[in-house]
Amino acid sequence: MLDNFSVSTVAYSGYTLDQAIESLHRIGVKNIELALIKGAVHDLVESDITIELAEWVKSSLDQKGMQCTSFAAHCEMNLSNCKERLLRRVQLCCTLACPRLVLYAPRDATWQQFYSEAKAAFDLAKLSGIKILIENVGDTRSYLLNDADDFDSFIEQVDNSVVGINFDPGNFLSHRPDLDVLEHSIASLEVAEHIHIKDLIQSGDAWQCCEVGNGAGRYDALFDFAYKQENMPFFSIESPYSLERLVNGSTRLKPRDSVLSIQDIEMNLRSSIEFVRARI
Repeated sequence: MLDNFSVSTVAYSGYTLDQAIESLHRIGVKNIELALIKGAVHDLVESDITIELAEWVKSSLDQKGMQCTSFAAHCEMNLSNCKERLLRRVQLCCTLACPRLVLYAPRDATWQQFYSEAKAAFDLAKLSGIKILIENVGDTRSYLLNDADDFDSFIEQVDNSVVGINFDPGNFLSHRPDLDVLEHSIASLEVAEHIHIKDLIQSGDAWQCCEVGNGAGRYDALFDFAYKQENMPFFSIESPYSLERLVNGSTRLKPRDSVLSIQDIEMNLRSSIEFVRARI
């Protein structure tokens, strides 16, 4: 089951990784995206992101016949800390035997400045067969990957043997709410090496995560197009149920006492998985 896509552990923010892995195994998931995303996982701090944790995750997955196919590790990265933070994340990918690292690039530097400062991390990734995938943001602020108009300029300035694009239609919904998400998602199929399938619905002043197919992401049409064209990259169902993004672009974690039960998370993920599998 799920040979061509994964399910992110971010759905289980508020629970332990052990509980998340046990639950994903219970619903038949074999490929996971490990989510150690600061600001989207309750109580996560930089010092938690260690080789020892990656070793434990790898062992736990091996015991259950599961694997980590992508590692989402967004953090507050800037020119002064990117050398150390990117290298640590690449090292965790090596430990996890994970081929994809998903994160944001620093905003206070050009791409060449980032690449030069963190060159040791990019070199290790290249040597280890790991792709560093830069994701489009969702916070309304200008960035190097805002929408499809930025794809070509981004690809032209990076080393495509080690760097690529992770496109997130859910982020696009909040970042460019006046544009057609389907148009830009379809355009991403030609360049993205990984896609986050995250569906959102606007409720009041915030975007909330919902089951895939029940929100504004237009995934029915996207999957229909992608599979008719036989052009769907590897993807992950990413469902941050504990996170909401305000219409001004900022994010906040919901209180711990409002975290969904494990049973409800499993029910929602099953619904999303069924939606996807009916279209592939």
